[in-house]
Amino acid sequence: MEATGIRSKCVTVLIDGPEDADPWGREAVYLEDGTTRVGRLTSGGYSIHFGKSIGLAYVKPEHAAVGTKIKVRMFTELWDAEIVEDSPYDPKNETIRVSG
Repeated sequence: MEATGIRSKCVTVLIDGPEDADPWGREAVYLEDGTTRVGRLTSGGYSIHFGKSIGLAYVKPEHAAVGTKIKVRMFTELWDAEIVEDSPYDPKNETIRVSG
């Protein structure tokens, strides 16, 4: 395993997708240029909190940084997306902590 290195990294993606559909998984992920494929979604759905689609994807490690702009193919179109923190709603778990 060490000889092959890490081929992909799991990331969380917010997608500015169509208003009438959400990703289900297996959608291709491209660089912002829309031609270089760098990964694939594993699952997705609509986030009420963010008002847009959210998904999990495996992408090449060199394109997995938070803030990276990408494209996600849904149906026949490419939609803008961004790699975000793994827990974008509450990354530090502050809302579940109770001071005592």
